[in-house]
Amino acid sequence: MFGMWQTLIIILVTFIIIIGAAVVTTMLTSSDSDNYLQERATILSREESTFYGHNVNLTAKEILVNKILLKEKTEELTVGYKNSSNFLPSVHFFQAKDRIDKSPVFAIIKKMPKAMSLHTHLLAGVSADFLIKEISYRDNLYGGYFRDTFKLKFLADPQDDDRCNWTLISDMRLNQTAPVFDIWLREQLLLNVENPNDAYPSAESVWGKFKKIFTTVYDLLSYKPVFQEYIYQLLQELYDDNVMYTELRGTMMPLYELDGRTYSNQQFFEIFIEAVNKFKAKHPRFIGVRYIHSIYRGVNEDVLRTGLDDIIKMKQLFPDFISGFDFVGFESEGKSIVDYRAQLLEAKKHLKFFFHAGETNWFGHVDLNLLDAILLNATRIGHGFAAVKHPALLKLGKERNIPFEICPISNQVLMLNEDPKNHPAAILMAIDYPLVICNDDPSIWNATGLSYDWYVAFMAMTPKTSGIEVLKQFAINSIVYSAMEAQEKKRAMEQWKTQWSEFLDNVLSEKSD
Repeated sequence: MFGMWQTLIIILVTFIIIIGAAVVTTMLTSSDSDNYLQERATILSREESTFYGHNVNLTAKEILVNKILLKEKTEELTVGYKNSSNFLPSVHFFQAKDRIDKSPVFAIIKKMPKAMSLHTHLLAGVSADFLIKEISYRDNLYGGYFRDTFKLKFLADPQDDDRCNWTLISDMRLNQTAPVFDIWLREQLLLNVENPNDAYPSAESVWGKFKKIFTTVYDLLSYKPVFQEYIYQLLQELYDDNVMYTELRGTMMPLYELDGRTYSNQQFFEIFIEAVNKFKAKHPRFIGVRYIHSIYRGVNEDVLRTGLDDIIKMKQLFPDFISGFDFVGFESEGKSIVDYRAQLLEAKKHLKFFFHAGETNWFGHVDLNLLDAILLNATRIGHGFAAVKHPALLKLGKERNIPFEICPISNQVLMLNEDPKNHPAAILMAIDYPLVICNDDPSIWNATGLSYDWYVAFMAMTPKTSGIEVLKQFAINSIVYSAMEAQEKKRAMEQWKTQWSEFLDNVLSEKSD
């Protein structure tokens, strides 16, 4: 009997020990799990505290609008998570644009006051449809081929220019019927094709067509009456996208009249400024325009020296309009910035620099233009796509507060980056490197304004939880890093804040309806 009780006691004690051990183990496991999640949350919080826009403190209204924005963003991302081919920023822009137009996130971004467009090329800033419908039906417009590239030019007599065998555009339309010809002409003004990967198998091939488009429109837009209307329309398309200021990269075009008269460089700027002032007079909320002079990066030293001397003289005449200097062209084909160091060091006394640099996938090759852009203390750097491969340059650029002008759609179309989710700007935003979002050459891929590039950057390059604070920072940075003087920036910021407040009220009003 005693033996039986002894056995029962042993069993009971063993059971209690097992249960106790299980409870202790559970407690330990729960504690370990809590510690793990706490550490995980701390790391995520640390990342969020350095991400682009982290210094933006949201107001009560902004928090409400942010909820609306993040709801739409989450829904679009969820569709993409289930099937990445339905994530619009990752689809080639030529194939995604019509669907982006229907995006609720894009609709919100479109309404936002985006402040300033800081990297737009003058000859690629107006929609092809405007050029076709409003310009190409005018009298005295001729077309012809020059070195396998179709050119457009206004002529009183085709014998006045012997470069081409010119034919009246009106006759071309009669021969092909207007709709057919206009479709063909549109193809000369756009890169857009149904199957871009087939049409452009390499960066060299897409750049080849890209450069031809500028040749096609150059003489067309150099006709003085058209140039003035073109500038007005360029500003109108930006204004319609809630942009209130722009900095345009261009060259001093030899404007001409039908009677053979041409205009000097000084007159070019006077005509340019007159067109801007005409627009401002009718649109009081539009602040203005500044000009960044561009020279092809393949010129010889004498041509560069002459070009720099010319623009320095013009800047003395138009100090509030001309901001500085840049190189343009396919970076892999041109000379390196270091090759021009003597001329640039001299010009640095008179001009600010806004260099295209690092617009390349190569490593240790033309990407080293980034080094020279930073050493020459550029005010801004165009693209900077290759910068993340150079941590020492990134550190130096951040110390000097030199922002990159990020152009996500351009980088996709010109074959630097197929999927914007993999764009190096996502890394730059993660470390809060100074940057602005820009549109580059929107008309050449059938876009207008800044909204498309903002949409792609916001959806593809920011975390799921990043919201209106990022978009607000896009706008703020465009003012902070513009070429305006300090007092102008201060006034522009106040004006933008008023527009931003109106935007918030409008979104909330529409939501309540």
